[in-house]
Amino acid sequence: MNDRWINFLTAASLLACQTVLAGSSQAGLQDAMRGIALPFVANGGQSDPRVAYQAATFAGTVFVTRAGELVYSLPGNKASERPATESIGWTLVERFDHGNPKPSAGLPGEARMSVFRGRDPQRWQSHLSTFNTVELGEVWPGVQVSVAAHGRSVEKLFTVHPGASAEAIRIAVEGAERLGLDEQGALSVAIGPGPVSFSAPVAYQDKAGRRLPVPVAYTVEGNRYGFRLGAHDPALPVVIDPLLQSTYLGGSGRDSGNSMAIHPQTGEVYIAGLTTSADFPGTAGGAQPTWRGVTDVFVARLDANLSALLQATYLGGGGYDYGSSLAIHPDTGEVYVTGNTDSADFPGTAGGAQPAKGGDIDAFAARLNADLTVLGQATYLGGSAGDSGTSLTLRPAAGAVYVAGWTGSANFPATAGGAQPTKGGEIDAFAARLTMDLTALSQATYLGGAAEEVAQAAVIHPQTGAVYLAGHTKSGDFPGAAGGAQPSYRGFTDAFVAHLNAELTVLAQSSYLGGQGTDWGMSATFHPETGEIYVGGTTGSYDFPHTSGGAQRVKKGVFDGFIARLSDDLKLLPRATYLGGGGSDYGAALTIHPLIGAVYVTGSTDSRNFPRTQGGAQGKNKGVTNAFVARINRKLTAFAQATYLGGGGNDAGYSMAIDPRTGKVYVTGSASSRDFSRTRGGAQAGYGGGMTDAFAVRLTPNLKK
Repeated sequence: MNDRWINFLTAASLLACQTVLAGSSQAGLQDAMRGIALPFVANGGQSDPRVAYQAATFAGTVFVTRAGELVYSLPGNKASERPATESIGWTLVERFDHGNPKPSAGLPGEARMSVFRGRDPQRWQSHLSTFNTVELGEVWPGVQVSVAAHGRSVEKLFTVHPGASAEAIRIAVEGAERLGLDEQGALSVAIGPGPVSFSAPVAYQDKAGRRLPVPVAYTVEGNRYGFRLGAHDPALPVVIDPLLQSTYLGGSGRDSGNSMAIHPQTGEVYIAGLTTSADFPGTAGGAQPTWRGVTDVFVARLDANLSALLQATYLGGGGYDYGSSLAIHPDTGEVYVTGNTDSADFPGTAGGAQPAKGGDIDAFAARLNADLTVLGQATYLGGSAGDSGTSLTLRPAAGAVYVAGWTGSANFPATAGGAQPTKGGEIDAFAARLTMDLTALSQATYLGGAAEEVAQAAVIHPQTGAVYLAGHTKSGDFPGAAGGAQPSYRGFTDAFVAHLNAELTVLAQSSYLGGQGTDWGMSATFHPETGEIYVGGTTGSYDFPHTSGGAQRVKKGVFDGFIARLSDDLKLLPRATYLGGGGSDYGAALTIHPLIGAVYVTGSTDSRNFPRTQGGAQGKNKGVTNAFVARINRKLTAFAQATYLGGGGNDAGYSMAIDPRTGKVYVTGSASSRDFSRTRGGAQAGYGGGMTDAFAVRLTPNLKK
């Protein structure tokens, strides 16, 4: 590499750092900058003024120099809050003491960078390539190091090969006022604007298909830090990963994470769910800072590392309120939430599409700003009986918010002119289209036969804007199934998938999906490359259709998860597969990886032989029930990897999301385990109390860590 800069990004945007920084002299910084080979930005946006630097979270520029040094250019407090004589930023430089790093570009990134150095235009450079990883090679004998960018963080991965010593790893930090360890084992680096915290390290070895934890801790000597390993097998490599992370999220009552989404620009993680905790963390300053009812909705915002809870808020009135689904507007960052409420005083409904509660229980939709500090608008959605919102999705180009769920109301609003204007049975599925500001209900429709239907998922076709619902039915006369991939009802309960136009006025096609047992459709999504729709859920049927040739052809337990792949016209079912072991396995959510096209599923399992967990981040079920995550190829013919998630209690995964920039996989759900894995260094390292806490986990795409 010559003087060219190869940019290494952790955010979609770039802010070139032009300030003189307090942690290093101007001349020293300029000398360091001359040797830059691999500069990158760890979050080009502004840092949250309420949050100090935490868990290797940086709102500035980070460089890998030609000599293999890491240079962090960190902004300080707002200029208006500092004396004019002080600088507005800080520099930290990490050097591999007595090491021999040889940096080389790793995985390419999508962003491009321009550099304007000096006044000579001939030295200016534009449209430079960017990279998501940098390989530093064998820095010390037998010790390899790589660096990866994730959201607002920088992750250093150390591999200590047999015969090498972890004690050789010594990293000098220039620009720090002091180094120390906090009570959680994290490395605290004191600088002028506030402490920078590197999460407590995690180490492991892979042996005979199992991932075995290795005790590890930071060591600190002056301005240098390293690692100390506990007992391990000297014949096997040891991997040290300081940013492997999960976190609890909850107070002293019952808390459950039911839905999650990743902000496409910042990588921040949003979770919505249920809480009975009057002491739910982080709600001070939120749109609704205090608990008001028997149960409230919560919405929480965490950093991409799950190491900091940036803000949370309650949402609810004096009764029972339940949050089931959220979505983030890709341009404004506004957060939309749905669920159900029996509160007559649900906040923010004045001026909404339906300002007053219609019946016993109503669905609701609510819109908050990205910071979760302001409730912009809310609305009830329902008739005189029971109604519940289970899924919410956005179509910003059309200015539409879609809510789906179930209704027992014969007078559900705005169904006149809908694809099915009248209720078919005791309980019907519904779909409703609202304006983005939630002040008008454009159209709604029932969907169901003579018995019972519940819609659990709503997704938008990325090209046509058509609306697809998935759920379960007990009706032998479900509308629109003739001509579908499975035109007839087969079991006690069947899953279903239905295709409506964007206006909700036409049911184009539907299909049953199931065997002779009980089948529930829980989630759905489109493959970005093939356009096929994937439906996931749980089955008790031994004859679930089209599993021959699937990754798992036969049902192994009482209940198994299932994944089915259909054409977007719902007339063909090319492939389905079971997913489970010898116990009971429940599929709750699935998604498609935007970069590699693989299918990911989460749920819960009490099986001890869940498929392909060997080599996963957690190879064994530690409790009564653990959450799981599984990765399957797009054809549904082979499992790539799976992992358990949890501790010694009952833990379940309910929702998942993938960061479109980094490819990291996130899962949320509920946990009763006091020993849920990898929470040390998380936003909430300890269990909050009560029956369950919500949890969040961050995994690599290969599910091995």
